[in-house]
Amino acid sequence: MDFDLILKDSGEKITGCVAVSLVGTDGIALASYTKSPQADLSLADAELATLAITAEKISKEIGAGEMAEIILITGKMTIVTGMIGKDYYIYYALTGKEQNVGLARYEIKRLATELSPVLYS
Repeated sequence: MDFDLILKDSGEKITGCVAVSLVGTDGIALASYTKSPQADLSLADAELATLAITAEKISKEIGAGEMAEIILITGKMTIVTGMIGKDYYIYYALTGKEQNVGLARYEIKRLATELSPVLYS
């Protein structure tokens, strides 16, 4: 299965998407796509892994159940992150006035269903 192609096709569907990455909770990307070929997503991959692990820990400690997704909104970007099982997550980085956060959330759920059997086989 070509994860890079799957992420590219998914990212290109979403208005405002500038990057998408499939990452292990260890912070190492399995695949990624960015509209800027010189962009290095490795720092974002690692930092978002830390954020996802921390959110999961907090969620369990307060009895809220397993962490499903994180939406981080900054002055320039929206990052939509969703878990695929316990070991992987996907995130979409969105910019601009036209950002389709809803479609990013949908794509995370769709890809979780599609990729889980491959990732956990």
